[in-house]
Amino acid sequence: MEVVGKSKALIVLESCLHESSTYFSNHEKILRCNPYCKNVSYIHDLDIFQWTFEVDDPKNNPIIGIFFVKQIEEHLPTGSNSLLSCAEKSRNGINTNLPGKRIRWVNADTIPDISFDNNYTFIGRTHSEIHLLHQTDDRTAVDFETYISLDFTLSFPLNLMPENILKFMTEKIMSKIMQQATESMLCQVQSDICCSVPEISVGERQK
Repeated sequence: MEVVGKSKALIVLESCLHESSTYFSNHEKILRCNPYCKNVSYIHDLDIFQWTFEVDDPKNNPIIGIFFVKQIEEHLPTGSNSLLSCAEKSRNGINTNLPGKRIRWVNADTIPDISFDNNYTFIGRTHSEIHLLHQTDDRTAVDFETYISLDFTLSFPLNLMPENILKFMTEKIMSKIMQQATESMLCQVQSDICCSVPEISVGERQK
C-alpha cells in the first residue's frame, strides 16, 4: 500500500537572499533540523544524499524510511512564472525586479543496492521545493513544500482492514507528522540565522 504525506509553510528570514541561500544550500545542515531525521549522508560516487527518517506507529513500533535524494539548485529569473507565483503567496512585499532561487530535492535516478533485515524499513520517494525570494524590506521570503511516499507491506491485523480506509487514515497521520516536523525544522532555521520573531504561516496546512 502506497501512502503519501504532504506539508508546506512560508517563513520570513531576517537575512538577505544571498545569506539565506547559502544556509539552505547546506543540505546536511538543513535536514538535521528535522526532528525525525536520524541521519543524512552524502554518497560521493553517485552525487546524492541518503536520508534516514524514523517515527513510531500508534503502538510505538518503529517505522524507518530511507530516501536517496539529488539536490538541484536553480536561479529564478525576474518575470518567471515560478517567481511570480511564489510572490503571490507571500504576505509581505516581494521584489519581483530581482531574481530568486529554487532548491529542489528530487528522487535519485541511481541508488545503491540495499537490503534490510527487518519488516519495518522501507525505501521512500520524495520531492521538495524551496523558493527563496527577495522581499522589499531586504529580508528573505521562503516558500517550502514537500511530499514523501512510502510503499508499505501490510501485516496482520492491519491487512484485515479495507485498504482505502487504512490509506486515508495513514495519510492524514503522516501529513500531520510532516507538518509538525516542517514547522519545527523551519523554526530552527530561523533561530540559527538570527531571526527575530518567528513568522511561520501555514495558510494551507494539510487537514
